[in-house]
Amino acid sequence: MKNFKISFIALFLSGAAFGQQDIQFSQTLSNPYLFNPAAGGMSNVTELNLGFRSQWLNVEGKPVTYYASGQSQIRFGKSGASVLDEFNTEKKSMYATPQRTIGRKHILGGKVVSDLIGPFNKTSVMGSYAIHLPLTQKVNMGLGIGLGWSSFSINESKVSLIKQADQAYLSYLGQSNRQNFVDVNTGIVFYNDHFFLGLSGSQFLKNKARFQDSETHSSFERHYYVVGSYRFDLMTKYAIEPVVILKSTTSSPMSYDAGVRFHYQRMGWLSLSYRNNSAICAGFGVNLLKQFRVAYAFEFGLAGQRAFGAGAHEIQLGFLIGRNKNRKEPVVVPVKNAEEQQQLDDELTPGTE
Repeated sequence: MKNFKISFIALFLSGAAFGQQDIQFSQTLSNPYLFNPAAGGMSNVTELNLGFRSQWLNVEGKPVTYYASGQSQIRFGKSGASVLDEFNTEKKSMYATPQRTIGRKHILGGKVVSDLIGPFNKTSVMGSYAIHLPLTQKVNMGLGIGLGWSSFSINESKVSLIKQADQAYLSYLGQSNRQNFVDVNTGIVFYNDHFFLGLSGSQFLKNKARFQDSETHSSFERHYYVVGSYRFDLMTKYAIEPVVILKSTTSSPMSYDAGVRFHYQRMGWLSLSYRNNSAICAGFGVNLLKQFRVAYAFEFGLAGQRAFGAGAHEIQLGFLIGRNKNRKEPVVVPVKNAEEQQQLDDELTPGTE
């Protein structure tokens, strides 16, 4: 498929043909903030993520998505307390130790997403604010809202017309091949260190597809997401985490992903999931060095999806930032016996020879 017909505009915008206009990732739980502005700041660290997804691998002009996101708890008011956990100086990943914390928190975040399919490109930039409050002593609740700008454009060089002198299309592009609009996302989360439930919606303003004075009959449909998981610890080293993701738009049936992640000592995980009538996904995540994580997933297309290619590749990179260790804290030196303790006391006492 070297060229795309202009009729793909309707397919891309309507939501009826492909169900999802918004971005889609298999390993949603690796970065739930990407779909829910309330899902940042659950742990007391700053988190930065980069992601890439390519699907329909055998199709020229296949859908490709890139994103960058970041979110962090912030200090609010005159409180002198630090809102980030101390940087882990031990020789293990910070990803192995952060716990989802309970308490009052203020979180700022942002993301940039570029979604391409054939001649169409949608780029979005969004910032968000969320507040988290204790619902009980063991469960936190968060509310978040995102406000941003999106640009939808058409690359004319990748468009092939059945009728070269199509006046409607020529008039359409004569106005402008780009549309800019403002949009809103919202979300709510409930969580602790084992449990997560998130409900969110995107494209809430349901903008019409318009290019200057030319308005189409298509719109950017609202999308709704429900993400739930619970991690069951098995002995001290292993854990199993069932995950369910529900996705819906106003113009297509609900779809779901059901899967499970197998954890080992918080060092990483293996994942397996099924998307209804669409794909089976296998993936893994590994916590590397002190602050770095990499996750990969591959989707095997099912039934009619196989006609579009072998499947999809997905990569996510994560980076954590914590507070530097407080060097003013007293240094504790372990000693073996009373003689060594006396020698240490003499060395630390001023004026002792």
